[in-house]
Amino acid sequence: MASNYTNSDSTENITETSSSTTKDDFLNEILMCGICLSRMSSPYCLPRAHSFCRSCLLDYVQNNNNTSTSIYFILCPYCKYQFNFRSFEHFESILIINPVLKQLCEALDTSKINSDQQQQQQQQSQSYGLYRARCHTCCLLKMLKNM
Repeated sequence: MASNYTNSDSTENITETSSSTTKDDFLNEILMCGICLSRMSSPYCLPRAHSFCRSCLLDYVQNNNNTSTSIYFILCPYCKYQFNFRSFEHFESILIINPVLKQLCEALDTSKINSDQQQQQQQQSQSYGLYRARCHTCCLLKMLKNM
């Protein structure tokens, strides 16, 4: 019976790990810029609600326009819809910040920094033979030495 219990525990751990990996992959896909193919920084939307990094959009416009004509346009990298604009400044003015994606990117960046800091502190503690434990009497975290 004990071996069955252990197997179900390991199955649950595998499921939790794979589902968290799937969630991370899904989030990374949502937050990926279709131009630079990395996580968006300063996510902005085109009028049809497709989001990209602001700097990527501005570079895309500058590199994909013929300056010899008075008509400026780009094709959306996702849906190929043609956006017309009068000037580069006009294009900048029609960009809309995507506040939800911006908050998600900032939250994930902050959690990654916090997680990296925790891992670094944990590795430093382990290298000194120390670990943290909550004292049952005073409920404070204490640094204890491995014996």
